[in-house]
Amino acid sequence: MKAYEQIGRRLQKAREEAGMSQDELARILGYTQSSFSNYELGKRRLYFADLQRIGKILGKPITYFLDDGDEDTEGKTDLEKIMREPYLKDILYASRDLKPAQRKSILDYILWQKSKTGGAK
Repeated sequence: MKAYEQIGRRLQKAREEAGMSQDELARILGYTQSSFSNYELGKRRLYFADLQRIGKILGKPITYFLDDGDEDTEGKTDLEKIMREPYLKDILYASRDLKPAQRKSILDYILWQKSKTGGAK
C-alpha cells in the first residue's frame, strides 16, 4: 500500500470516528467534497500543515496519520486491552498447549455460556 493510501485510510477512519461526513470536514477545511474524497482515496497528496490541521479538528495527533506501522496496529491495541481483562490471559495461556479440537470445545463452551446469559459480561 502506498503511503498516501495509508494516510487516506486513516483520515477516513478518523473522520468517521468523529461522526463527520466528507462534506462537513471538507467545508471546514475549505475544500470541495470531491477533492477531499481524493485525499481519503490516496489519489491526492496532503500538505503536512493541512494534515496537522485535520488532526486538530479530528482530535488525532499527526503521528496517527503518519505512523508506518503495519495495518494490524489497531488489532494489537485491542488484544492488549483484552489481555488486561480478568482471567482472559489465564485462559489463553492455559489453552495454548491444547490440541485444536480441545480449543474448539472450550470456545463452544464459552459461546454456550454467553448464549445462556444473553452475552452479558
